[in-house]
Amino acid sequence: MNILKIKLQEGALKEHYQSGMQRLLQVPICGERLSENEFFAYISTLGGGLVSGDTYRQEIALFNSKVTLNSQSNQKIYKGHSILESKIHLDENSSLVFHNDANIFYAKSDFLSQTSLFAKKDSKFFYLDGGFIGYSLGDFKAKMNFRLFIESRLILNDAFCYFSPKNLHLLLEYEYFYTIFIRGLDEVPHKNEKNLKAYASKIKDNLIVRILSKNQDGALEYINALKRYFVKGVNMNFNY
Repeated sequence: MNILKIKLQEGALKEHYQSGMQRLLQVPICGERLSENEFFAYISTLGGGLVSGDTYRQEIALFNSKVTLNSQSNQKIYKGHSILESKIHLDENSSLVFHNDANIFYAKSDFLSQTSLFAKKDSKFFYLDGGFIGYSLGDFKAKMNFRLFIESRLILNDAFCYFSPKNLHLLLEYEYFYTIFIRGLDEVPHKNEKNLKAYASKIKDNLIVRILSKNQDGALEYINALKRYFVKGVNMNFNY
């Protein structure tokens, strides 16, 4: 069992417990426009990835904090079965950017991810998950669940399930896939280009954005544009 548990209050790390292979790497930030409640850190997995037979558990709680958590480098999902469980709590005065674009699926991997996000009506979040499937050649299994609770009420139960090449259909043409869950933006632009597809839907003030891309640069340009406008607290510029 690998555990990472953190609690932030007014942007300060009040609780930090880690056991096993997961690490929180805080990076100091400064600037005239930054508030005292901001916090930035990387979440790293020692050894570069998830090992077969292991379970990884993350618990994150924010109180009156503006937090950015990024994956560090590549998080390889190796051959065999691994589990990642995440629980995130946001109070009404908190904002979270959780940016994980680093998953790399290898052949014969069997991955289960379960994320539960508990938020208040006035909470804001930008939760990104996804990665690269090119090395797997379609020979992998993945089940990625995201459950969203607002004021203790289940609002969204989202699932990405893959068990055979037939499940993906055209997805194998796109080696990068991402899903973003956003609370704090009203709308985002769709993209329907040869190398990049991005579509959004809305459920009770929450946006779900699906992205497929043939290259990482194109996907991250779009993702980072969304993230910039989320952080600035304004509507998306459709000519980003």
